[in-house]
Amino acid sequence: MAGSVQITALVWQQVAIPYVEFPVLLAAYLKQNPSTPKVEQLGLALRGSDPMKWDDLEAFMKEVGEWAGQTGPRVILGQVLKGNAIEIMGKVSDAIAQLKLDKPNPTAALKKMDEVKGLDVSFASKHLRLLFPEYCPVLDSILSFRLGYAPTADGYGAFARRCTEIAGELNRAQIASTFPGRTDWRPSDVEAALFARINGWR
Repeated sequence: MAGSVQITALVWQQVAIPYVEFPVLLAAYLKQNPSTPKVEQLGLALRGSDPMKWDDLEAFMKEVGEWAGQTGPRVILGQVLKGNAIEIMGKVSDAIAQLKLDKPNPTAALKKMDEVKGLDVSFASKHLRLLFPEYCPVLDSILSFRLGYAPTADGYGAFARRCTEIAGELNRAQIASTFPGRTDWRPSDVEAALFARINGWR
């Protein structure tokens, strides 16, 4: 089905991205970030663990750091994992709980995750994205600047809602996702496609 998504970008001009570009952009993103499905599976296992084990959370956070790129290991290994394990587990558990509610709350989850010492909105959202890709995108400095969403919990909540809206548009238009093993769109997939477009990946 023909159609396009209107986004505000760059110098606050409206940019139209045709629906049919989204699968191509998502595929380009996954080519640049091939470990995404694997780290998602680690997140799925972690969020379902009861009780959560520190070794599992530590392993997951290290994988998120590697997935995040150049600065990831420095942030995770050099700052975050030097904190108190019990405190970190408590805050991550609180964030997960916000996304297991009948009405999942990405804004509240971001606030809880951001309380982990060493994380900021960007890295907190990266963890949420890999724990709950069905609700949570990433909001890093590039997306924040280029799309005009403030790097705050409220800005993140607004971006998550917009990605959810776009995912709904794509699903209603019957545009198939190119994420392995899926045909439907999630907020995380929309964000990935937008990130690919901003970076000129094809």
